[in-house]
Amino acid sequence: MKSPIQLLAASAVLALACVAPSQTPSQPPSPQTLNGSVSDYGTTFIFSPPPICSKCVETELGFESIDTSSQYLPAVISVAPFKSNTDFSVLVNMLDSESAGSNRTTQFGNRFDFVLRQQVLQKGGFLLTLAPRGAVFTRGSGGGRVGATAAPQYSKGKNLIAANITWTGAFGASTANPKSDYQGFADYFRTLDEKGTTLFLGFAHELTAGQQTAGIEEGLVIPFRNGQVELETAQLDLNTKPEWQFQARLIVNWGKILSRK
Repeated sequence: MKSPIQLLAASAVLALACVAPSQTPSQPPSPQTLNGSVSDYGTTFIFSPPPICSKCVETELGFESIDTSSQYLPAVISVAPFKSNTDFSVLVNMLDSESAGSNRTTQFGNRFDFVLRQQVLQKGGFLLTLAPRGAVFTRGSGGGRVGATAAPQYSKGKNLIAANITWTGAFGASTANPKSDYQGFADYFRTLDEKGTTLFLGFAHELTAGQQTAGIEEGLVIPFRNGQVELETAQLDLNTKPEWQFQARLIVNWGKILSRK
């Protein structure tokens, strides 16, 4: 199993966190950005560059609230079936509750994200992961997205810096599924004790449909045997319509359950 700072790495991806598009109460809610609502992919702004341990399975379940008007229960399952440093993740909101004016709509999320993480380089404290990724919308806008993330990180002692540079394009483009989306995220992590308790700070920048947004975040990682709890607050869309976000997640690594006995 990865150490807590590797599990969290850095900062998924899309993933949940990310800068969300601004919305007015009269508008229908738009699907979240690719990295939204997924831990290793979004409890912090960036996803965890290192794949999980070979032959392992990892699950995540969380709660996310944006200005109390938007609430989500993100869930992720990651599997690493090979001996190489590669894993596959499926991400979805088990519950998506949006408030538009005096009306609130609660339903199963309309988006499935798929991510393949491949560690391509490790030298000293530097590690580089590449991650092709895609998303499929199951209702509403239809269509989906395809793209990739480059995720470098550097660690030294109790300090770790990581970044995600992500680009995705739409098939079946619409108002809620913009043709092109660029996201740049960077996080700094500081381990506080031998158990792996960690503080992190982050910055996010997104350019989608011609609009730029920026955000900052701060959070805490509390490890336990075979997993960790992650808590995060973020200030999103600071240059347009500021929003406040809170996230809490439970991550459990179930070990090498794919190994032959």
